[in-house]
Formats: sequence, structure tokens, C-alpha cells
Amino acid sequence: MNFSVRSMAIGSVFFALAGYTSLVSAEPLFFDDFEDRVFDQETLGNNWTWYDQWFDGTACEGEAAGGFGPFDDNDGSDYVQGNQNYANAGDDGGLYYRAGLEVPAWDGALSNMLRVYGNQYIDYEGCHRVLIFQETMVEAAGSMMLSFDVAKDRVGAPANGEITGAFIKVLKSSDGSYATLLFDRVETLLQDGVLTDKGYLEFVLGEEHVGELLQFGFYNDVVPALGQSWTTSAILYDNVMVDMAAIGPAHSGSWYNDSQSGHGFSMEFGLTLEGQPQAVVYWYTYDSMGNPIFLVGSGTPVDNMVEVTFSSFVGMIYGDFAPSPPESYIAGTGTFIFSDGDTGTFSYAPSDDSATRWGHTTPVEDLPIVKLFGVPADPVFDMQQ
Repeated sequence: MNFSVRSMAIGSVFFALAGYTSLVSAEPLFFDDFEDRVFDQETLGNNWTWYDQWFDGTACEGEAAGGFGPFDDNDGSDYVQGNQNYANAGDDGGLYYRAGLEVPAWDGALSNMLRVYGNQYIDYEGCHRVLIFQETMVEAAGSMMLSFDVAKDRVGAPANGEITGAFIKVLKSSDGSYATLLFDRVETLLQDGVLTDKGYLEFVLGEEHVGELLQFGFYNDVVPALGQSWTTSAILYDNVMVDMAAIGPAHSGSWYNDSQSGHGFSMEFGLTLEGQPQAVVYWYTYDSMGNPIFLVGSGTPVDNMVEVTFSSFVGMIYGDFAPSPPESYIAGTGTFIFSDGDTGTFSYAPSDDSATRWGHTTPVEDLPIVKLFGVPADPVFDMQQ
């Protein structure tokens, strides 16, 4: 199979989140599909860099016992990761395999991809981690998503106990300590019989991360004496993208507050027939006398927020649903802000109609809500159809 090729320019990484909306710009904050590469170029290109770590014990967990990367040898010339693929690895002084370009992957069955190896050549008894990544400064807080395609190597790797994954890390560069402020990861190992898949990692950058160093990319953990070789220790990645964690169909489902079970929301996110992003929200709630009512609203998602104007329709009779246009009352405004595809907050400003008809006089402010269940959907959704 071929992964889809997206025609987006590859440029330097930037994080200017302030004022960005998915409705204004279709460009992600970072994207690389490796389609501008050739198999025998000297480096991976596009500022992909590297770092090696080693840990006590047979798992790469906790604080690293040591590490080595560009500039540690006072030579910045090797900052960009060398292209160590089948074609030219080891030709420039015996560099061991860290990462290479498969151009094209699987001898043409897949498009160009990034091949990330485990370092089986280091003389160390514990777990060793190779990281291949991008880095940039965090310019603003926000909910983010790292997405990518992943494929097994053409010889079926990794095959000998390697652990592969995607990661994001925030390091405290402002004081020169480079202490780890945030580290999130997701494993990318594929099950038997699965050759390709999509992967996602949602993360939140807080105000305390602004001005610090963000790294995102991939890692490969190995332990010596497990029978690895450079032909069987790798996994492949493509269509690497970092963007705002905008609302999409993956947010659709039933939402509620666990401590207020008995009222909640049914939400649907998608596109109108005209191709415009839209949300439809049903709120099942009560009036001030305890009678059940439902309110319905719609709105346009912007980044991780959607504001809806609720309405209530009255006058129809069961079994005779549309004899004439029903009466409609404005039932206030609801605002939903999502931290990710499973959590968020709800706020509600009652209207004059909702105060008069249902006794809704008290606003709701930042009520935590969670998704009770959802529908299968791709977390990364192009709202620019």
C-alpha cells in the first residue's frame, strides 16, 4: 500500500500559536513527508537531529544514566543526523546506524520514509535509547497533536526486543539546566500481521513551557545481547505532523460530568454538505422544577473550542411532528473547550427565554466533562475539505 502524499511545503519548524485557527490556515505547524529526499544524500535533511541515552537496568525508564549528542564533542558539524541507510551508512568514518532514508520504502511499495534504528553496537549492559527528532522553542501554550504514519521494516523489524515509540519533550533551556519539564510518549510497535498504521500523541503545552525547548520525534530502545542487527532493529515513519489539537469527528460522542450523572451532551462534529466544519450539540437537562428538557445548538469549531447557541422547539405533538413550524426559543449560549479528545469543560450563559421558561438564572462556569463513549474516527481531521 502507499501512504497518501500531501503537497505541503517543508520548512523550518515554528510555533506561533497565538491567533492561529484551523479555519484561517491549512498549514500545520510542522510537516515532513520526506518526498523531497534522495536515497544517497549525506543527511536526513530538514533539521532532523539526534541524541543517544543509556539507562541503568534493562528498561529505558526513569532518569538517564548518561547521554551524548551533537555539540557534546564541541563540534556542531554533526548536529543534523547523517543519512545512514542501506546505501551509505558507515562510509564516513564508521558511523553506526541511527536513522536513514528509505527512498522509496519497501523497494517502491511505500513512499519515502524515515528509518529509525536501535543502537545495537554500543558496549553497555543496560538499556540504550536512540532519539531522532526536531526541536524548537515554545512560543505559546496550547493543546497539540503529533501524528504520523508507521510501518514495519521491509524485513519485518523490529524483531529482537526493541521498543519503538514517538515522543515529545520540553526541556528547561531558559536557565541552562535543560531539566525535563514534560515527557510524553506512545509506543509504535505493530502487532503481528499489521504492516502499517497511523499513530497519534496528544499533549498540552502550559504557560510554564513558553520560552523553553520543545523536542518531538521518535526513539528506539535496545538492550545488548538480544540478537539485534542493523537489518532487524528499525521501524519506518512518514507524514510526520505537529499541529493544534483541533476539534474533529473523534470528539463526537456522549459527554457528561461524572459527579452530575443524569444530564449530559450528545455531540457530533463534521462537515456540512457545503464542506464547512460544524458541530451539533444536544443538551439533555432539566428546568427549575425538575422536568426534563432538551436543548439543541450548533456552532463552528475553532481550534479546541466551539460556542453554540442553544434553542428549544415546542408546539409539536407526538405522532404529528410537523403540522406547522414549531415555536423556537433561544436557550442561552454554551461554550465547550477541549483539552483533548476525551476531556474538556462546559460553560453556559442563560438567555432571557431560558430564565423565563425554565428558571435557568445561574450560569455554568468551566464544568469539567469527559467523553463517556465515542465513535471510531481519525483524531487528525482535515477541516479544510
